[in-house]
Amino acid sequence: MSFREKIHWATLVTMILAFGWYFLVYPWRIVGSPAGVMASAGMLVPVTIAIIVAMTVATAFLAIRSPREADAREDERDRSFHMRGTHFGYYPLVVGIWINILLIFWGIGQTAQLNLMIATLVVAEIVRIGTQLYLYRRGH
Repeated sequence: MSFREKIHWATLVTMILAFGWYFLVYPWRIVGSPAGVMASAGMLVPVTIAIIVAMTVATAFLAIRSPREADAREDERDRSFHMRGTHFGYYPLVVGIWINILLIFWGIGQTAQLNLMIATLVVAEIVRIGTQLYLYRRGH
């Protein structure tokens, strides 16, 4: 498994754990109140810190274990996987944005919209990373 593939696995697991916690623990009963926005803000702080710490530790650990791979330049295959992953991640992002736009006109609350935007971004990132991992595993 290449260094970049290992980083993608670490990113995927980190995203799923961090945002899985966020969406499972979020106090959905207050989503329509002003306190819901503060709850989102308060919960995004530890999520952001956890992602930064986890990815820093994972990257440092993997780089120390294989410094040559960590310093290797991105080759054509890596660039191709990145482009294809970004391509596939774009679709859920666009669909999520359009759903957000439509829900604005239906009077969705600020906190519900914020959580939907976060979910849209997380799904798009998971699709992007998942596509890249699929391509690494398939070997094209």
